[in-house]
Parts: sequence; C-alpha cells; structure tokens
Amino acid sequence: MPNAGRQSSMRTLTFPALFKEVDWIVSVAKMKTHHWTGATLSMKNLFGVMPGIYYGWPKNVLHHAGIENSILDINATLKPHFAIVDGIVGMQGDGPIMGDPKQAGVLVMGRNFPAVDATCCRIMGIDPYKVSYLERADKWLGPIGEEAIEQRGEAITTVRTNFELIDTIPAQQGIRLI
Repeated sequence: MPNAGRQSSMRTLTFPALFKEVDWIVSVAKMKTHHWTGATLSMKNLFGVMPGIYYGWPKNVLHHAGIENSILDINATLKPHFAIVDGIVGMQGDGPIMGDPKQAGVLVMGRNFPAVDATCCRIMGIDPYKVSYLERADKWLGPIGEEAIEQRGEAITTVRTNFELIDTIPAQQGIRLI
C-alpha cells in the first residue's frame, strides 16, 4: 500500500493479505515502557503485524527508517479499528524485553489509538506529550490531550501507578508526568 503517513522514507508498506479480508483490525498490546520510544502501547504494537520476510527481524527495516516515523506511517496507512492495552500486569524499566513486571490492574481500550496510548501513558505516570510519536500523532491521527479524550470507567487518578523509568535510557529521560 502507498505510505499514507509519509514520515519515513518508505514509499510503500506491506501488510498481510489477510487484512483485505477482515472487517476490523484490533491491536492487543501489553502496557510497557520501551528502550527506544519511552512507551510501547497499541500504536507501536502494530510492528508485530509487519511481515518479517519484508522487514527483517526484529523489524530492522522499520528501525532503520526511524521507529517513531514507522509507528506513525503504519498507523496512518493501516487505519486500525480498535485498541486493547493489557495493563493488568505490564512491564516497567528496560522494556520491551529486559523490563520487570508491573501490576497496574487495568485494561484500556478504544477506537482512537493515540487517545488510548496517551491514557495509558498517564496511568503509567508518563507525560504523553514527551513521547515523540504521540506528540506527533496529536490532532493528526487523534487527540492526546486529556481534555479532548472522552474517557469512561475509572478516573486516571484512581488507577495511576508510576512505572519505573531508567534515567540512563535516553527515551525515558524527562518523560515523567508531574
């Protein structure tokens, strides 16, 4: 498909043929901090659908094109329909692989991926405006401002649990929500 996001140098994006046959594309992600992006949630989770035969493993082509740029390109082009982020037990610290379990006891879901991810960040004690791909997605792919997100269920303040951030990891520096 033509790259609708045009944030990276990739002209096209290749998705599984199955996506032409389904009514909805649902991202089911774990709530995690991330070594390169600060947080990995529903939008970043879509790296998992990108065919390794085209993008390598662990999706090296997307990493070389710029992780944040690739996240935006994938979401703008694929236009996924629903996000579920599992924060019952997430991962904190040096995620997405070397982190530690973190119980948050939440599920966050919705039809607007930037809004879902921004809400997750707030629950994790992370400022979504300091997560580059979310700040760039704001008002383009969807809102990340708390006042612009229609939230149902528990208030963020009642479920917020700060995830551990590692000061020596550049993507995690200065992203704590105050």
